[in-house]
Amino acid sequence: MTFDMDKLINCLSMGLSSHIVITGSKMDIEQLQIDLKGRLARDGKSTRELLCTTESLELNQCEQVDFLLVKGLGNLPAQHNNSCAIRTYLDMGTYNKLRSIIFCETEHYEKHFNDYNAPFYRFCLDYPLGNEKTLSTK
Repeated sequence: MTFDMDKLINCLSMGLSSHIVITGSKMDIEQLQIDLKGRLARDGKSTRELLCTTESLELNQCEQVDFLLVKGLGNLPAQHNNSCAIRTYLDMGTYNKLRSIIFCETEHYEKHFNDYNAPFYRFCLDYPLGNEKTLSTK
């Protein structure tokens, strides 16, 4: 998984994309989250986790972080107000050099990123883990 992590960090650091969604199994995603946080900390990069819930969200544009790690998007219905709020937050963050990594289980990808009516429709590049089917937004 180290190769995957190097490729991912390079893609974001070079500015090829501001936001990337990582798809895979729950177990693969959880392990990558742990490894990625450790790697970014060792590289001196600041991170913040955003857990997607149907409860209230704390979205602070003034807080400067290098990487926002978005977790639990599958917990939200695609049309939920919090889905729209998170998408808007990420759009605005693009102008402040915010880089985000969205972790989404493969089974939830379709409803959030391929549904024309969903706020995340074709929002960012897809980075599938392991042997998962490629779900790119080409």
